[in-house]
Amino acid sequence: MFKRNIKITKDYFSLVEFKNKYLILFIIIDLINVLVSLLVPLFLSMIVENVTNKLYNRSFVFVTLLGITYLFNKIGSYCTNWCYANFFKEAYVEVHRLLVNSIYNFDEEYSKKIPIGKIINSSNMDIINIAEIPSFIIELSIELIKLLVIYFVFVRQSILVAIYVIVIDLIYYNFAKKCNDKNTFYLKKQRVYTDKITGMLSQILTGLKEVKSFGIGEKLNNKLDSYRKRWQESYFLKRKYYFTRKTLVGLVIDLGKILLYFIMIILLMKGKIQIAIFLLLVSYYDKAKESINDIMNFDVTIMEESVSLYRINEIINYGNNALKLDGMIHNDDIIGLVELKNVSFKYNKLPILKNISFVAFPNQVTTIVGKTGSGKTTIFNLLLRMYKVDSGKILIDNLNIYEYSKDVYNSNISIVNQKTFIFNMSIRANLSLIDSNKKRQIEACKRVGIHDFIMSLPDGYNTIMKEDATNISGGQKQLLSLARALLTTSEIILLDEVTSSLDPNTANKIINLLDDLKTDHTLIVVTHNKDLMKVADKLIVLSDGKIECIGKHEELIKNNVIYKQLNAIFDN
Repeated sequence: MFKRNIKITKDYFSLVEFKNKYLILFIIIDLINVLVSLLVPLFLSMIVENVTNKLYNRSFVFVTLLGITYLFNKIGSYCTNWCYANFFKEAYVEVHRLLVNSIYNFDEEYSKKIPIGKIINSSNMDIINIAEIPSFIIELSIELIKLLVIYFVFVRQSILVAIYVIVIDLIYYNFAKKCNDKNTFYLKKQRVYTDKITGMLSQILTGLKEVKSFGIGEKLNNKLDSYRKRWQESYFLKRKYYFTRKTLVGLVIDLGKILLYFIMIILLMKGKIQIAIFLLLVSYYDKAKESINDIMNFDVTIMEESVSLYRINEIINYGNNALKLDGMIHNDDIIGLVELKNVSFKYNKLPILKNISFVAFPNQVTTIVGKTGSGKTTIFNLLLRMYKVDSGKILIDNLNIYEYSKDVYNSNISIVNQKTFIFNMSIRANLSLIDSNKKRQIEACKRVGIHDFIMSLPDGYNTIMKEDATNISGGQKQLLSLARALLTTSEIILLDEVTSSLDPNTANKIINLLDDLKTDHTLIVVTHNKDLMKVADKLIVLSDGKIECIGKHEELIKNNVIYKQLNAIFDN
């Protein structure tokens, strides 16, 4: 127990700063408060002894001292709770910030290793769950000190009784610890199925239209039922070991007290102890029972909360150990010349890109086309530094992309995806995440052609977007995303199937917009849109991870068989 809790303490304070004035005050006040509480049995026994001996004045003194002790305890308890609440309100923000910052470093593979349900649950429930870890560890330590003081009192009064009490407590501790270990084991299993249920519910909400249109709600519910059943089993077994400790195992202490009464009465009959000592030791036995019960309660709670701690740690460590690139070049004077030189890349040992070389020039639209699985998205992921190349180089302005600092690189390359995401906040707030300058926001929106639409809305730029902007059309959302990309001041913009799923008029509007955007950007586009392919300054045709050909639409449609086949596929 002690070794495990020391490790948990170290792991907790690796996340949260220990040198917090409120936490230090909590420790000092709580230790004093607990030790003072040990005076209560002493004062009670002295009151009974003095009343028995008709020493009433002395009895009143001890009654007064008892009252002062109770008052001190209550004020001390208020102060400890006040201090701890102030500590945790800061600790919560600290841990939540660490967790979210680590998520920003996630690679494309995170969902395979950390379920989304786990991330969602950890970002709220787990952080709340670890709230009391320092409190319970400190309380447990103080209870151990208190228990040692009680044992010392027993030893001073009767070694025989002291040995008996310690043996009873050790028997109880041994059985209680086994129950605690089982309790924690099944809690971990319960949390796994909680994550699965949350993750499935998140997917149902995301794909609600498909769920309704295909009528698959019942089948999804059957899947959820399998998770719910396992959650039920884990929950029941967890609770079983909890109430076994609280009832059947707790009986060890209670039966021990009965036997203690026999021992104490015999000692009293033989004149080995006085009535005051009898009352004191019986009271201290109850105190010892309270302490060891508290120790076991604190221990099981620490173990339960450590499940949440290590879930949070797993997420933070994943983000911290993900591919993090922060080079030494801080020069932000980037033109936007992009070059891939003999780039090869494998995913799960499977070759995806094979010796790819091409150049994307500033003020041009470079379009990458190919069948699904040909490597188009992988090129974008490499350009975004989501992965490192296995061989070859990717250069921007003739410098290796991994040499740029994180801030410089991220500020000079941005992406607009096919399924772009707009946050559940106002249009103004969405744009302000990139640049809070209202004048530049309006200029960007005018440039992409969405300003007039925004001004036609009742609240204009203050219009609140529903989650993922479901209250505007797909084309309007795409234009808003382009405006957001312009606000980044990126020299290089990657556009991934930005015309897919749009009506022809909106798609043509975006295609025409690219001609304007290329005047001050390097545009690299992945697309299946034939109209966009026709206006591209350069077409790069991928086939099976290799470059099949490079050129313009007119020449490739005449001379390249694979490009002709792609056009025929795109027609369908």
